[in-house]
Amino acid sequence: MAEVPRLMVVRHGCHDWLEPPINRFAGRLPGVHLNASGRAEAEALACYLEGAPPDRIVSSPLDRTMETAAIIGERVGRSVSADDRLLEAGLGPWEGMLVPEVIAHHPAEWETWRTSPSQMAVPGIEPVEAIAHRMAECAREWIGHGGVTMLVSHQDPILVLVCRLLDLPLDTMRRMDISPASLTVFEFVDGTPVLLVLNGVAPLRPPRPGRQ
Repeated sequence: MAEVPRLMVVRHGCHDWLEPPINRFAGRLPGVHLNASGRAEAEALACYLEGAPPDRIVSSPLDRTMETAAIIGERVGRSVSADDRLLEAGLGPWEGMLVPEVIAHHPAEWETWRTSPSQMAVPGIEPVEAIAHRMAECAREWIGHGGVTMLVSHQDPILVLVCRLLDLPLDTMRRMDISPASLTVFEFVDGTPVLLVLNGVAPLRPPRPGRQ
């Protein structure tokens, strides 16, 4: 019986911009790194995966995703490749802005982004259809190598990928959550995506003795 390809999709761990008092849109800005909580989350997920590692790890090239992928790769003995198709959504003029600033100055656009993102039409902000296209293309290409592929990406790109693989309207993304350092898993049975895990979070546990 032929091996069924499997896709693991991981969101990066926490960084300071995700939480108050900063709570800022990071988008594709460089220099946004995992904080201590994010590194611990990535390490916990790496420990969880150690007994059944992926065959390959592919990451968005941004700092926070590459750091998450590197922590997992070191634990499970896999190198990390970068793929621009896994990048965070391009947020244009919102990148670097505090979330309360966006809500105050762009209330209508914020409401659309939060409820009907497929209707978003702001110059510089990447349409969700474009995100879905590049994410699905990336996933299909890498699973074509067979075995188990891990993609490390960002919240909204992962949400639209889930919608696209399950043939759901893209606005359905706002009815799901993808937590930091979470694991979403698909199997591809005769080419058809079957969702096994959505937003699974590994329990935090201390490193094994001898690991720093």
